[in-house]
Amino acid sequence: MIEFTTKVGRVQVLPIQTKYAAAIYQKIAEGREEIGRFLPWAKGLTLRDEKDFLYQEKNRTYRKHPLVFTMTVNSQPVGMIDLHELDEQKKTAELGYWLAVDYQRQGITSQATKSILHYAYKTLGLEKVRVCIHPKNVASQRVATHNHFQVIGQKKELTCFEHPGPSFL
Repeated sequence: MIEFTTKVGRVQVLPIQTKYAAAIYQKIAEGREEIGRFLPWAKGLTLRDEKDFLYQEKNRTYRKHPLVFTMTVNSQPVGMIDLHELDEQKKTAELGYWLAVDYQRQGITSQATKSILHYAYKTLGLEKVRVCIHPKNVASQRVATHNHFQVIGQKKELTCFEHPGPSFL
């Protein structure tokens, strides 16, 4: 578990739990238009979809370590952050995250990203982490640049950033 404090309260980054399905779905539903601008899956998401996703992802691990996490503020789920497209041979992964609209611009995702990068390098033994972001998603780009990611190119219609490695933590 990762824990830190921001001006909105105590933030925890916890391995996902299916008990959070309704609360996570509610945050997505409340911010569906904003979240859906950059994450198309949010537009048609149902509570059943979210439950199915959490059941599927709760057991996704790498060397017995979780890869999908819930961000909570004062014990209430407000977003998710994960490592996916993990390549064991190249020791790389892609980072993904979303945060409820009413908790954005509080430094939560930036700090959670910093913590997940530390986890990826120190616990999982990865050597590179990248994130691919819609070019108009300025907030996500700020999270990436705040955490020393640098643009490396395009993937479909997304701008891809790569973190330079554990020496930049």
